[in-house]
Amino acid sequence: MTNTSILQIESLKLKELGILNIDTSGRKKAECFGIGCETLDRDLFDPEAVFPKIAETGALRARLQTGWAKCEKSPGVFDFSWLDKHVDALIELGMEPWFNLGYGNPVYQDQAEGYQATVGVVPTDNPDALAAWLRYVEKLVEHFSDRVSIYEIWNEPDIPAFWVNQPRTGAEYARLFNPTVKAVKAAMPSAGIAALAMTSKALNPDGRAFISEFIDNLEKPELIDIVTFHSYRYPPDFLYEADVAKLSELVKKRLPGASLWMGEGGYPSQPSGTGAKAHHNETSELIQAKWLTRHLITNVGIGVEFVSWFHAVDLAGYRDASAINPKGLLRTNASPKQSFFAMQNLCTVFSNDFRPVEYPWRATYISEAHGHSQSEIQVYQFEGASGTRVAAYFNGGAISDANTYRAIDLHLSEVEGDALLLDTLGGSVYSVVPQNGKYSLPVADYPMLLVTGALTDEVLPLNPAT
Repeated sequence: MTNTSILQIESLKLKELGILNIDTSGRKKAECFGIGCETLDRDLFDPEAVFPKIAETGALRARLQTGWAKCEKSPGVFDFSWLDKHVDALIELGMEPWFNLGYGNPVYQDQAEGYQATVGVVPTDNPDALAAWLRYVEKLVEHFSDRVSIYEIWNEPDIPAFWVNQPRTGAEYARLFNPTVKAVKAAMPSAGIAALAMTSKALNPDGRAFISEFIDNLEKPELIDIVTFHSYRYPPDFLYEADVAKLSELVKKRLPGASLWMGEGGYPSQPSGTGAKAHHNETSELIQAKWLTRHLITNVGIGVEFVSWFHAVDLAGYRDASAINPKGLLRTNASPKQSFFAMQNLCTVFSNDFRPVEYPWRATYISEAHGHSQSEIQVYQFEGASGTRVAAYFNGGAISDANTYRAIDLHLSEVEGDALLLDTLGGSVYSVVPQNGKYSLPVADYPMLLVTGALTDEVLPLNPAT
């Protein structure tokens, strides 16, 4: 077990204090984390079983897709009742829905017959379809303007699965985006606008060229509040910081004032399935949970404002009637995986208002017999109220289907005094006493959180050990 392995490292002077207390009764949510509830426009999961569970994670936002084909089955006749039900349920549970606007509609587009075709057919293929799309968007936004504040326009316009019938270029995406923004703003001038929702191609040169071409063809770039991108890479932090820095630089230069959001990211818990696959089929529920902790910590650590996990639940029938997309925090029967509990642990900590900071640090392995160097260890630091500091650290590289711990000495600039240590997977909390200006700690291939300074009891509320 995780706890036993950590305590068996004799060189560490750790005392187990208890388990992180997860308060699911309306506590403050983590604004930096969200959960994807996509595909309800295709009825791929049961929200009545799933929504109450994901609300218990403590993540604030839930991404929903608006399903034009499900809202307008006859020309000019709109039925938003199915979406009303989902939006109201999430709000009642303390979450904030945000909308991804899509997709095609067979009422106006012959190509949009069938579930997957509807997803990928863009309404710029003929003037009647575009006019109908804009009418739908305006009606939708007007209807939900008192409950939904953020509207993301289309999903992954840079790949064939979601952009079938038009050239996949930044200019073509702008041709849909420009009139759609007008329709959103006509219905709700205060609406937040999210653009792009690009795949991980946003992190390579071709993707950045797509984004630049899109911006070149915008009529009112100042209307964009958020730029969203997706990433499913393995490991989630591999060369990631440098790639995101290039994207961030482009956004700051061309769309000043726009925030950068990770709109989708996830990893499967079993090797088979549809959607983004596991790395060389190497996965399990433990590996998925470790991937999640590294993905969330890395993103907020490098300054990505918001991170949405894909998906709330394993999706049965995704793209293939007999297949499962196994990236959920919950299994198809809505029972929680290990990743669900890891999400709870991180949301409990980050429901406090932390911001990423950079201070000098140094890590050395206590036993050099392992032959490892500091270069394998990654550290992200955060600062909160009254000087509370969190240092999230882990051993980079491949993710193992077993928990193995080594001992390190971690030196942190401008940090002193006793600390608390959180195991983000198991939720155990330990007391740590520094020696000679350093903390002797366990390190693994998933993040541990070292909390120092004031308010540590509020950041890590405990159920005491018995």
